[in-house]
Parts: sequence; C-alpha cells; structure tokens
Amino acid sequence: MGKVIRFQFTKGSEVRFLSHLDLLRTMERALRRAKLPMAYSEGFSPRPVMAFGFALPVGVLSEAEYGDFEFSEIFDPQEFMTIYNKHLPKGLKVVEAERLPEGASSLMKKINTAKYEVLLPNKEAKELESRWQFLRGQDTFFVQRETKRGVRELDILPFLYDVSLQGSRHDGVIIECVCALGNEGNLRIEELGALLNFNPKEVIITRTGQLIKMNNHYGLPMGNRGLKWKES
Repeated sequence: MGKVIRFQFTKGSEVRFLSHLDLLRTMERALRRAKLPMAYSEGFSPRPVMAFGFALPVGVLSEAEYGDFEFSEIFDPQEFMTIYNKHLPKGLKVVEAERLPEGASSLMKKINTAKYEVLLPNKEAKELESRWQFLRGQDTFFVQRETKRGVRELDILPFLYDVSLQGSRHDGVIIECVCALGNEGNLRIEELGALLNFNPKEVIITRTGQLIKMNNHYGLPMGNRGLKWKES
C-alpha cells in the first residue's frame, strides 16, 4: 500500500455557505494544527500534498465529500481520523478513511456521478411524478449556460439519470436525483432546479453520494465495498 490516505467527510449546516476555496484553506489549517506527518510539495513555498473531489456548490450540504492526503510515512487511517477530527471545525467531520495502493487513480479521474437528496417544500408527490414523466418523454431540454468562453446553449437532459420519490411530509416531499458530475458532463444545481421546477435557494439539498458510473452499474470511490445497482 502507498502513503496516500483517501477519506470521506461530511459538510453540515454550520459550514454550508463555506466556498470551495475557503473549505480547502480550512482543511489545510486543520492539518497544520494536527501536526500530522504530511508530504509537502517542493519549491519556495511548500504546501501539504492533498487533493479533493469536485467542488460542492455553496449552500449544499453533503454526506459524501472526498479527499486524498499524502503522508511522508505509512500512517494508520484510523489514527488519522481520530487526530484530524479533533482539529476540524464544527460541521466538518471525517467519517471513513483508507490507505490507497500505489498508483491509484485520482478522485477527479474516477468520479463521474453525483447523488442528491432534495427536500422540496410545498410540493406534492403527484406533481413531481408528473414532471418526471414529462421529462422522460422529451428528447432534449436546452438551457443557457454561462461559461468562461461566454454563454452557450446546452442540452442538459442527458445529464439527469434518475429521479425517485423518497418520502412525503406535511410540508413537502423528499426526492433523490442521480446526475452527471465531472469533466465529461456535469449537471449544475440551478439546472437541476430548471428540470424539476424548483428554486435551489428555497430547498434543502444534500449531496449523498459521489459515484463511479460504469456501464449500468455504480461504485464508490473508496475500496471495493460495492454499492452497485442497475440503472432504472
């Protein structure tokens, strides 16, 4: 096994409005306080060698964020979790960790799918089911997407893989959405809202998974524990 530890962490309501850049700074500060035996980059200003998965949109909660830390020596994942969690602020917590084999692929090369849980207030199940059936009957769904090169028209319907009802409450419904994530294709939160007729600022969204989609199966970016199911 190598000297890189991959870990899963959660991002709670206390830090939901922390930007991705601020999150990276927070994680690095916690590393320095923990005084863990990290590997450092070379050059004039050495930094801990670390990498993370795809950025979480500001305001979105998460149960499944991932990071890779490289150590200067073989280090026990459980010991890492115990020490590091003591130095993380409230709202951030490492829930699982494992040592990677030498030459393991980076998170951003593996992850290509996200799973979200969305609490939709003042919605009824039949309204959601009707919308999903409507979308399944469409060939395209174009939106105007702003990019670094300007605004372009993009068909986002292929980026929404599945929508399912998870439960109903007196104040709304909870749905689960499986979407494209990554460099090959990516469904933005505001685009998910456009597809399903909700305003992201008025709902509670939690990223519950970052997955690896291979043909008609999904897998986790950690270990060989499975979490595989067929596409609906």
